[in-house]
Amino acid sequence: MKISRIVAASALLVATPAISDEVEDDRAKARENFQQADADSNRKLTRAEFRNFIDANADDDIGRAAMVRRFGAYEKAFERLDANNDGEINAQELAAAGRK
Repeated sequence: MKISRIVAASALLVATPAISDEVEDDRAKARENFQQADADSNRKLTRAEFRNFIDANADDDIGRAAMVRRFGAYEKAFERLDANNDGEINAQELAAAGRK
């Protein structure tokens, strides 16, 4: 019994950096997808650019993007993320949503 706990604890310690690395990889890829989707390079996503961003994230299996795409919930997701209701989503709004 004691050995099982030690093995389980060791496995968690070993897996934690891998999980952390995976999260960092997803963040880096999401940043890259944001830049690619931002067609006019103004560091904000319009509704059309946001759709491209979601599709790229879904292709990369990042966050809930696949679910948004599957249900066609682009507009609902956009409205939830556009905190200041200016019709565009910036990196700060995305980051704030990720912390919720």
